[in-house]
Amino acid sequence: MSGETYRRIPTFPQARVIVDNDFAGDPDGLLALAHHLLADGAVVRGITGTAIPREGQPVPAGDAARDAVDELLDRLGVTERPAVSADTTARFAELTEPTDGARLLAVEAMREDDLPLYVCAGGPLTNIASALRADPTLADRMHIVWIGGGSHPDGAWEYNLMHDLPAAQFVFNETRVPIIQVPQAVYRQCAMSTAELEHGLRSAGEFGRWLYSRFTAPPSFVRIAGHWPMGDSPPVLITALTTESSMSRTIPSPWIDDEGRYAMHPSPRDLVVFDTIDVRLLFADFFARLHLAASV
Repeated sequence: MSGETYRRIPTFPQARVIVDNDFAGDPDGLLALAHHLLADGAVVRGITGTAIPREGQPVPAGDAARDAVDELLDRLGVTERPAVSADTTARFAELTEPTDGARLLAVEAMREDDLPLYVCAGGPLTNIASALRADPTLADRMHIVWIGGGSHPDGAWEYNLMHDLPAAQFVFNETRVPIIQVPQAVYRQCAMSTAELEHGLRSAGEFGRWLYSRFTAPPSFVRIAGHWPMGDSPPVLITALTTESSMSRTIPSPWIDDEGRYAMHPSPRDLVVFDTIDVRLLFADFFARLHLAASV
């Protein structure tokens, strides 16, 4: 109607999140971070970086992940910027002091807030293990959403797990922190064709075109054959949207052995593990928010 005032659907955040990922590696982590920042259902309070060493690839020097995050925040026009940590390049077994990311996590976990805290990890659990080793009581003040590990009940080699196996073993075997797990077979459900990426991102304004450019120059270890895995995105669905249209179950938490497989834990707590992800809702929401932001 002519003269009608444009109104938004009223929404309220249901969680505060810290996003932990290898932002200097695969660009799907940057896409997931952008989605979390655009979403109404969660408030991003911190961003922590990890660097995953891959065969034939050196660990990025300096703060490559933080640089990528800072550029994303600038280009997205984020005014109330969350805290951003320095990159973590060491593995858990090599650490003698808490990582910068662990310190950031601890500060946010100790903050008094009505919103529950979820640490959304799209890579190794190094920062989380470092924080929990320094202060085990943090386990009572946060939940972990982890993209990693093999399928239940057996487990298997999986790169987020095996790039810092001692960190995952410490978090699963030695702590009581609540964990929501999206194992490999499930996060692989989240894939986009290269045509979807090109159409959806390039038509979404300056920021969308910048984000698309990150996919046109992937790391040398990435080989694309018509689709791109978007395995880092499920935590957005879990924390900022809804899990009602996905399928999960609660099982006893396993013990992770030295092969990355699951064994019986002598004192298990509940573990929420996802079996399906509502990919339609997840990515329809992302592209809708991206285009709405571009039209403002």
